[in-house]
Order: sequence, then structure tokens, then C-alpha cells
Amino acid sequence: MSQDTSQPPRVRRLEGALIDQIAAGEVVERPASIVKELVENALDAQARRIRVEVRAGGRDWIAVTDDGLGMSPEDAELALERHATSKVATADDLQRIGSYGFRGEALPAIASVSSFRLRTRPRGASEAFEIRVRGGERLAARAVGGPEGTRVEVADLFEAVPARRKFLKTATTEWGHAADWLTRAALALPEVHFDVHRDDRSALVWPAARSLRDRAAAVLGEKEVDELVDLELVAGADGRARVHGLVSRVDRHRATTAGIRLFVNRRSVRDRMLQHALLDVYRDILPRGRFPTAVLFLEVPPEEVDVNVHPAKWEVRFAEPRAVHGLLRDAVRSAIASRSWVAAPGPGGGGAKPVSPAGWTPRVSEGTTDWIFARGPEAGGGDATHGATMPLPEGGAPAGSPVERVRFADLRLLGQLLSTYLLLEAKDQLLLVDQHAAHERVLYERLRAEWVERGVERQALLTPLTVELEPRSAAALSQDLETALRLGFEVESFGDQTFALRALPALLADRDPVGLLRSLAEELAAGSGDLSGGSAIRALAPADRAFATLACHSARRKGDRLEPTEQRALIDALDAIPWAPTCPHGRPVAVPVELHEIERRFGRR
Repeated sequence: MSQDTSQPPRVRRLEGALIDQIAAGEVVERPASIVKELVENALDAQARRIRVEVRAGGRDWIAVTDDGLGMSPEDAELALERHATSKVATADDLQRIGSYGFRGEALPAIASVSSFRLRTRPRGASEAFEIRVRGGERLAARAVGGPEGTRVEVADLFEAVPARRKFLKTATTEWGHAADWLTRAALALPEVHFDVHRDDRSALVWPAARSLRDRAAAVLGEKEVDELVDLELVAGADGRARVHGLVSRVDRHRATTAGIRLFVNRRSVRDRMLQHALLDVYRDILPRGRFPTAVLFLEVPPEEVDVNVHPAKWEVRFAEPRAVHGLLRDAVRSAIASRSWVAAPGPGGGGAKPVSPAGWTPRVSEGTTDWIFARGPEAGGGDATHGATMPLPEGGAPAGSPVERVRFADLRLLGQLLSTYLLLEAKDQLLLVDQHAAHERVLYERLRAEWVERGVERQALLTPLTVELEPRSAAALSQDLETALRLGFEVESFGDQTFALRALPALLADRDPVGLLRSLAEELAAGSGDLSGGSAIRALAPADRAFATLACHSARRKGDRLEPTEQRALIDALDAIPWAPTCPHGRPVAVPVELHEIERRFGRR
């Protein structure tokens, strides 16, 4: 049977201009994307001074000037060809990417949807070279005067692609996105001078700084940075993995996650797993719906992370995700635990000393509590299961670690104030304990412990429910059905992404069973796998909230007069549970009043 050749072929090669515009759709999401690509090119060219100019939020004009290596005319011509780059030479290089840009498609993609001018002069050359492109069409190339380094100008973004231009937001919104990315770049590279202009006026100037804290103070403001704690944790004897940066104290928080900035090998990323590791530490010590501020840097060998999984390089993939999760979580825990829960913070934010666990995988022993301020038997509080302290890094505990904390029972109980607060005398401090928050914390811990110890009571469903999960959540639940059972869910795998739910915790019998299981599966997918003891309950937020509500309703209230024996019993009870500085709803349990402040008010200082 002969083949019909009368029909035109359905598969065809795309024209070069169309290919560039498709690439632009991936690379150029908005003006901030262009700022990002051009600044990253400058950084890869070893620039130490970068000037960024933006008009109308970048819709009308973007210019980036650097003092980097510059390019020869030949290299400049090649830089505007598709997939031409100086940063990757072989397939092996893709396994160890150390530069910011490497795809070799940004410049031609940008030039295809704008009026584009590139002027560059390599170090030691007598003149610069300029190329002008409009809508992907080469207009001119010539020798010109100019300083060493490179300047790229991008005007009239998407002028020839009106369908794309109409989706751009207001100039203010687009400027906000560009400024946010520049803030991240400035935090990642304190040694680089940034000079940013908006609508022909100086907007942001960040001189080169000696340290991250100095640069953060310039970028975020000195007041906010004074409330951040230094953090550093090195993993492995060779120190090939390291977390360092700044995180907020437990008494400082904000309404959104906008203050969280994460970096992998100095590349700004939006990584759910890393953010989960950070928030996992703060979950029980911040009020619900409140979030920390963090500037966190993870440094790992290039071959341990794949940065080539997203066109704009915002996302990464780790070879050892659970080890990375544990490393970052332990680093944040150590930093927070290094600060005394009684002593007021000193100037400059203080911080944790660098410590070195034995290996990549964090050492979390069986029965270890998930409370970062817990105190173990050696400190006189709790038992091996519910009062165990966080395992200490090699070399001993950092200053102010949980093991060294003063027991409440060791403080002198002075009495009750206004039928609301218990007064304790500590060294150089007066400690005020909120009786309702303290009692709520005690009852909450007891409820959680009892739920785990006696086994969760389950309620069978009349007929099994079929629940379909997204692939990532389904895989996590399949690997951890034991945790689901321990929490009261009787679940059976019923295909790749489908599960049969036969029973759920009796405590939550009035809730949506499908929503509960999905919530648990998502938490398992985002988590580190360390879900022993009380931390497993935290993976089931509805149960955690139920315990918090029961504890709140049962606790002694503000205005309740406590007999001396009741006061002492409450203080002793705080020593018998893992310590956290807040009640389950985030209000402080104890607040210190410094002796020097008392003396200052009495004129003794």
C-alpha cells in the first residue's frame, strides 16, 4: 500500500526567531527576570561593582553595568547565539555547576523580545565593542569607547509581543519584584558593591561589606538584624557541607514567610524542603500563623545538588534531601538553643559557636524529644523519653545549651502577683511566669505524651474511603504507613497513588477524613522522616490543635488565686516536661526582668 505524500509534513523545524521567543517565555517571566540574568552574568564575570538602572519597573528600561572581565568582540558575538556559554564545556560540567548562569540562552532570548544593546571591553583592551539588536534582528556591531567591563541595556520589553506585555503588572509591582531579587543577591554577596537606580534616582546603595551581618544590617535594617542570631554548623570531618546565616529569636516573628531567604551555594532558591526544615524548628515556639526571619546559606559539594531543574534556576534537587533537611534543622536548633531562655539578648544578636557533628546525617537518637529547649535527666528534669535533651554535637554543648539551663525548682519562689503571675528569683533576674500559659503548656505536653504512650484510639469507618493523592505525597505515605498507623490512621495502599482509608483517630472523628489523610501525607512528604514521639503528632496538625484547645480550656486562668502548694506544684511541673518558651498558642510562659534594669530605675546605675 503506497504512502500518501500529498499532505504537508506536520512536524517542522521552528524558525530561529520563534525559538528565541519560546525561550524568552521561560527565561523572561517579568522585568525582574532580566535583572536576575544580567546581574548573574556580571557576577560570573567576577564583577565587584554592579550598577542596576530600572525605569517604569523595568517595562521601559533596564541597564546593568559591571566592572567584570568583559568580552572580546568574538565572544560578544557568540554570546548572542543560542546555547553559547563560557560556563559549561562538557556533560561532566553539568554535574558540578558552580556558576550562576550556564544555559547560554538568556541573552538571545532577552534580545528577541526587546531593544537590546551590549557594550563590553575586556581588561587590558584599548577599546570596547558594541552590538545592537531589536526584536531578535541584528542592527549594528562596532568598536566604541567605554570602560572595562560590560553594560547591557534592555528597552521596550515585549514591544513586539503585545500579548506578553499586557500581562506585566504596574511599574510599582514590577519594581518590587526586581528589588526583592536584588536584595537576595546583595545578601548572598556582601563583598560586591551594588548601586541601584529607579527612574533615574538612586534607590538602593549597598557598599561592599566585611560580613553577612554588616550587609544584612544595610539591606534589612540594623534594628531587624539586631534581633537575629548568628548560626553556623559544619557537617563531616572535611567540612564539605555547611549551614550558616542569621535566624530570628523566638520572641521575634512576622505574619508571613516573606522574611525567609534561602540560598544554596550562594544561589537564591525557593525550596519547600529547606523552608520546612526551618519552620519545623519554630513550629511550637511561635504563635500559630507567625513566621521567623531567616537568611540561611547551605553550602554543599556541587555534585550533591542539581541546579538545572528549573528554567529560571529557582528550584534545586538534592542527592541526599533528608540529610540536608536534618543538617539545616539541627543548625537552626543549635543557634536558638545557644541563647539563654532567661537572659535578655545582648547587643549585636549574639549567636551560636560553630559545631561539627560526625557526619552528614544528623544524629537524632531514639526517644529524642522534638522540643529544642528540652532538658534531660542529667539536668534534673523529665524522663528519658519526654525530657530528653537534643543530642549535643562533638566537643560538648555550646554556651547556654539546654543541658546547662537552670531548673525552675532551683529558683526561689516569691509568690503570686495579681492572681496571674508567679514570681521567681533567678541570678541577676526576676522571672515572671504566666500561670495560665505555664499550666496550659504542662497539660498540653501530658495530653500528647499520654496519647502516644497508651496507643491512639481509632474509630473504624462504616465503609472504607478511597483517597487519591498527588505523586509526591503518595510516595511519602507509602513509605511511612507505620507512622500513619501510630497516629490512628488505618490505611492500605490501593495502587500507585490511591489508598483505602479504613479508620481514623477517634479524637478527630468529626473531621473530614480525606482532608486529614491528605494533610498528613503532605506533611510526611515535606518532612525529614524524624517523626518519633511527640513530633509525629505535630505532623497531624488537627490533633495538635485539639490538644492545645483542651489544655487551654482546662488550665488555671488569669485571676485564679493559687495556694502556695499549687504554685509550687506548677513550678515543679515545668521541670517535668520538655521545655519550650511559649504556650501551645505562642504566648510566653516566662519573661525575665533584669537586675540592672531594676537598679537603673532605682537610680543605682
